[in-house]
Amino acid sequence: MTYCFILGHNPTLSIAEISQVLKEDFRVVELSTHILIIESQKELPAEKLQQRFGGTIKIGQIIKTSANQDLLAFRADIIDLLKQARLDSAAQSRLDKKIFFGFSLYPLAPHELLNKYHSQIKVLAMETKKALKKISLSSRWVSSKDESLSSVVVQKNKLLTQGAEFCFLVSHNKIYLAKTLSCQQVDEYSHYDFGRPARSMKQGMLPPKLAKIMINLAQAPQTGLILDPFCGAGTILQEAIMMGYRHLIATDIDDQAIARTSANIDWLVDSHHQALGVGASQQKIDFSDFNLKIFPADVRILSQLLPADSVDVIVTEPYLGPVDKNKDSHQIRKIITELSELYLAAFRELKQILKKDGRLVMAFPVYKHGQQLNYLPIIKEIKEYGWQVVSPLPSTLIKSPIIKLTERQSIIYSRPDQQVLREIFIFRR
Repeated sequence: MTYCFILGHNPTLSIAEISQVLKEDFRVVELSTHILIIESQKELPAEKLQQRFGGTIKIGQIIKTSANQDLLAFRADIIDLLKQARLDSAAQSRLDKKIFFGFSLYPLAPHELLNKYHSQIKVLAMETKKALKKISLSSRWVSSKDESLSSVVVQKNKLLTQGAEFCFLVSHNKIYLAKTLSCQQVDEYSHYDFGRPARSMKQGMLPPKLAKIMINLAQAPQTGLILDPFCGAGTILQEAIMMGYRHLIATDIDDQAIARTSANIDWLVDSHHQALGVGASQQKIDFSDFNLKIFPADVRILSQLLPADSVDVIVTEPYLGPVDKNKDSHQIRKIITELSELYLAAFRELKQILKKDGRLVMAFPVYKHGQQLNYLPIIKEIKEYGWQVVSPLPSTLIKSPIIKLTERQSIIYSRPDQQVLREIFIFRR
C-alpha cells in the first residue's frame, strides 16, 4: 500500500521520526520538503500513527497516479470515494444533510508548479457538486485561500468524519491523488501546552511536538523506563504519558522546576477526563498503573540515587543557557564553556544508569551570532566516554538534498529569528 505524509516545518526531523517509528518496513517512493510518499507491505494504522507523531501534519493513502496534468482526470475516483464516505457516515450514525469535501495542493517539485492548478481546483469542485447532486447527494465544498487546507479547517468542517479531503501531490510528470486518513489535532496540542498551570518563559519552553519527536527517536519500548534528568516544566514527561508510557522518572536540580512538573502532571491527571472532548483523537488514559517518580536531584550525582543499568532510554533538554538576545561573542564563548562542563558531567553520570545499547536523545544549544552558528565542542569527549552518535536516518535517505544533517549527525531545530537554536542528537551507550 502507498501512503503519503505531509511533513511539519522541519522535514528532516519529521522524516527521521517516521523512519525511527516505522523502522525498515517501508520503501521511499517520493520525497520533497513537504511530502514523503512510501510503499508499505502492510496496512498502516494512520490514526494511531498520527497520535504518536509530533512532526507529521497529515497522513493519507495514495488512491491513484496519473500522468495527465488535468485534475479532472480524478473526478470519477473522487465521486466514488465521496459516495463511500457517505455510506460510512450513515453506518456510524454520523449522517448529516450534506457531505463535505475539500481539496489541497502540495508540491513534489518547485512550488511554482502549483500555479497552473489553482483554476482547475474550482472547476473540479463545481463538477463534483454537480455529479453528486445528480445522485441526490447534497454537498459542500470546503475551500481556503491557501493552496492546502489546514488541520484546523479539515477538523472543523468534518472532512474526515462526514466527507473527505483529497490531496493532489504534484510533480513535473505526474500527479498523485491521496485521500487524507488523519491529521494533527491542533486544539489538543494547544490545550495540553497553553492550558498547563505552570510555565516558565524565562527558561524557555520545549515545544510539545518536539518532545514527542524526541521520545520517538529514542525508540523506548512501551514497557520501558524513561528518564528526563532536566525535566523543566515536565513537557517530555507529559507527552510520554499521553503516548502511553507508564514507567517514568523526572528529576531536576531546580526545586521550582520540580514544582512546575508536579503541578503540570497533577493537572494532566485531574483535567484529562474533562478534556476528552477537546480533540477527536484523544484516548482515555488509565492512570492507575503508573510508576511515576518526580524528585529533585543534581544530574552530576544521579548514579547515587538510581541503580546502575536501570533506565531504558533518556530523553531530555538540559539548560540551554540564557534566552536573552544580543549576546556578544565573548558572552557566547563564556556560556558555551560553562554549558560544556555541565553537559559532559551529565554524560559521564548518565552512562552509569542507562542500560547497555540504550538510547539518549538530547537537545544541545546552538548560539547564533550574525550568520555564524556556535556549537558545544564536546562530541569528541562524549565519544571518549563510550557513547556512540546514532544517525537519525537510514543511509538510503541521507544523500537526499531534502535532508539537512549537520556533520555531527544532528538535526537543527529552530524558528525564525531565534538566537538559541536546538541541536537534536541520538546517542547510544
